[in-house]
Amino acid sequence: MNALQLLMEDHAYVKKAFRAFQKMDREDLPAVQALVKQVCAALKVHVRIEEEVFYPAVRKAIKDEDLMHEAEIEHESAKTLIRQLARMKARDPRYGPTFTVLCEYIEHHVKEEEGEMFPKVRRARLNLKALGARMMARKVRLAR
Repeated sequence: MNALQLLMEDHAYVKKAFRAFQKMDREDLPAVQALVKQVCAALKVHVRIEEEVFYPAVRKAIKDEDLMHEAEIEHESAKTLIRQLARMKARDPRYGPTFTVLCEYIEHHVKEEEGEMFPKVRRARLNLKALGARMMARKVRLAR
C-alpha cells in the first residue's frame, strides 16, 4: 500500500467512527467512552507516523513550508484535545462536545491534506510505495 492510500484508509476509519459517534446514544457512557478511546488511540498513531515519517519526506519534496506548518499546528490542536479527553470521564458534560470539536478539527485537517497536500505529493513523484512501507512498519511498532 502506498503512503497516500495508507493515510486515506486511516482518514476513512476516523470519518466512519465520527459518524457512529453522532448516531450513538450519549447516555450509553461505556460505549461512548470505548469509541472515543479507540478513535483517540488510532489518531495518536496516525499523527505520529505523519510527523515522524510522512511529513519530513513531504517537506523535502514539495517545498511548501506554510502548508507543512499548518498541518503541524493542526496536529498540535488535535493532540491537546486528545490529552484532554484522556483525563476526562464520559460522564463529564464536556466529554461529548470535546470529542465533537476534535472530530471537526480532524475533518478540516483531512480535507486540507487530501485536497491540497496529497495532490502536491503526487506531482512531486515521491516513492510512495517505499514511504508507505516505512509508515506501515512504524505504525505496527506503535500499535504494540
